[in-house]
Amino acid sequence: MLTLTLTLNPDLDSDIAEARAVLDRLSAARAEAIHDPAVIREKVVALLRGYGEKRTEYIRQVAQASPGSASQEDLIAVIGSAKAIGGTHSAIERAWRAKGMTTTFISTDAVGNAVMDLDLADIVLSVLHDQVDEPDPLSSARF
Repeated sequence: MLTLTLTLNPDLDSDIAEARAVLDRLSAARAEAIHDPAVIREKVVALLRGYGEKRTEYIRQVAQASPGSASQEDLIAVIGSAKAIGGTHSAIERAWRAKGMTTTFISTDAVGNAVMDLDLADIVLSVLHDQVDEPDPLSSARF
């Protein structure tokens, strides 16, 4: 954790511009690291590692529905109940933040439908295919 103190006179445009420049520079460096698809892919792999079938399928349902939304009814069919969806969603979001991500992994609306950013959904589906569905495509060819 870093503590940063900015001292400025809010009545001076030059002070405001200088403070804004410092914050923008810090924000831009963080945004570049987080928006790199390779970094996001690594974070998704780390997030999915250790998840069981229900959480993985919840994430898959939402990603497959992108750019639309996955209905609450479809998600209940995967998870089991609306209450379980809330706990699953909350746990996934906390884990996503713990990985240093500042964006929302899955958003829900007032009726419980869930949506994921399209670019993130593409990465998630790719990781699910590579890491979960086909982790070793040659395994079926071995005796």
